[in-house]
Amino acid sequence: MFYPLKLSVISLLFFVAPLNAQIRLPGIISDHMVLKQKSNVPLWGREKPGTIVVIGTDWDNKKYTAHTASDGEWKIYIKTPSAGGPYTITINGTNSVSLKDILIGEVWLSSGQSNMEWTLRRDKDVKIAYETVDNPNIRLFKVPRQISDIPQKKFGGNASWEICNQNSAANFSAMTYYFAANLYEKLKVPIGIINASWGGTGIEAWISNDVIFSDSILAKPAKRWRNWLKDYKSDSLKYEQEKTAWKQDSIDGIKRSRPKESQSLISINRPHRKHGVLYNGMIAPCVPYALTGILWYQGTSNVSWADEYEYQLNSLIGSWRKVWNADNLYTLIGQLTAYDYASPDNASILRQAQLNQRKLKNTYVFCSIDLGEAKEIHPPAKKHYGERFAFLALNKVYGIKNIPFTSPILKKVKRDGSSLIISFDYGDGLKIKGDKLNDIFISEDGSNFVPAKAYIKNNKLIVYQDEIKQPVAVKYAWNNTVNANLYNSDDLPAFPFNYILNK
Repeated sequence: MFYPLKLSVISLLFFVAPLNAQIRLPGIISDHMVLKQKSNVPLWGREKPGTIVVIGTDWDNKKYTAHTASDGEWKIYIKTPSAGGPYTITINGTNSVSLKDILIGEVWLSSGQSNMEWTLRRDKDVKIAYETVDNPNIRLFKVPRQISDIPQKKFGGNASWEICNQNSAANFSAMTYYFAANLYEKLKVPIGIINASWGGTGIEAWISNDVIFSDSILAKPAKRWRNWLKDYKSDSLKYEQEKTAWKQDSIDGIKRSRPKESQSLISINRPHRKHGVLYNGMIAPCVPYALTGILWYQGTSNVSWADEYEYQLNSLIGSWRKVWNADNLYTLIGQLTAYDYASPDNASILRQAQLNQRKLKNTYVFCSIDLGEAKEIHPPAKKHYGERFAFLALNKVYGIKNIPFTSPILKKVKRDGSSLIISFDYGDGLKIKGDKLNDIFISEDGSNFVPAKAYIKNNKLIVYQDEIKQPVAVKYAWNNTVNANLYNSDDLPAFPFNYILNK
């Protein structure tokens, strides 16, 4: 066991020593933290300028020395052993600080919007989860909400590592907790999880402004924000007038729909949606804490601009890897789940943009089309999301090859007479759950699609429609479906696809 008999009091934000001490540490460097195993991991903080700071690690009794800069900042890299603990780290400068109950293991950061933020106490299976939630070898760090127009070094509120139990996990990301629990079950090493998420936010809020303004495509959200600012005053006046008239109509017995806020009001009244502000306020303070990888689950707020998303997500991954100085940082992406979006095509384009990130090294995507609910944008059961994140990590990061990790992915489509023959990567044991394949469509011009018939032969999907003699296109689950029912033998659902043959 890595759990000590006694635990020290968790330190307050920025200080792990008495208030009159000179050594100041960020909240993410505190008692109970997990450091990445077998790595050179950074520790950093502030101290009186010109001070020599000496760090001691009791797992190897080594000493490391750092010199504070003129602004008082210092940073040093220490070498960690294989997973284990608990350990103590001492930091000596003007005063002495002792960090206790330090574990060495695997460290992940999860981020995204409301479904990633959804807490365990709100989860459908919370009572079952609470039966095994107490685990001193899982540690949780919840990044406080904070927005900023410039990168921050300090967190926006009290923040420190917590031991996983019912109290700490209750208000922590449910799907992230399930991910950590699955990892610990298989790896039996300490797991540290950092969660930085905020509901209703677009991807542009999580990308640094330096990156956004370096590129005309990435800068589009900033241009939209400027236009919304310009329109805000007149749109506010118009909305208040419409609302007043609506209320009077209600008094007069005239029933009509309540006026809707314009996009300018929706966005400007929610400043956490602005480009760059969450990177600055919530991600930047976590840098450069050593990570194994990142979990990303987000997309709902970008469906209206789905054509930009592939480039944005690619840029987020690249820019985060750059600031962490880790070009091969593992990145796991949860594909947007099913929901009754206003534009089914946009939602599908965004899903494909997420799937296309597989082209990047050490980047993996899971399908969740079967986990959504048509009328509920926040499916209350997050266990399967966490499990599928864990499947990816256990197989692709930790090399446990007997764990299924991905869904069937369209590989090739060819025409054979009036039928289309579709083969898949990861399609072993291809099967249709039910009497027929749902949400499969075919076209002979690439534009007008009609429902198709399908069956499986030799592990390939054969698609046809009696009235179409020369099909040129096929699409599956390319809509607001909650009935997708094509799976592989690992019981993982096929990724949606839309394919047009070369004429």
